[in-house]
Amino acid sequence: IARAFANEPAIILADEPTGNLDLKTGQEIIGLLKAMNQESGVTIISATHDHKMLDVSDRIMRMADGKIDHIERRRDVKIELGHIET
Repeated sequence: IARAFANEPAIILADEPTGNLDLKTGQEIIGLLKAMNQESGVTIISATHDHKMLDVSDRIMRMADGKIDHIERRRDVKIELGHIET
């Protein structure tokens, strides 16, 4: 993560940034990415299965068959335990 921000990029592509991490460390990484977005304005695009990332996202893109098939604003998505409804 430090190397990704070293050159102050406009966009960071993060592939499973919380994958294989314990809960606490994963939450710390999510907080770090959100803080860096807010403080430096960097756009973070993350491919993830971690639903905790939804709470710090502005937009959600879903993929099917290798293509983006749905984009929506986070505030328009209703999330329930065990279920995501759009």
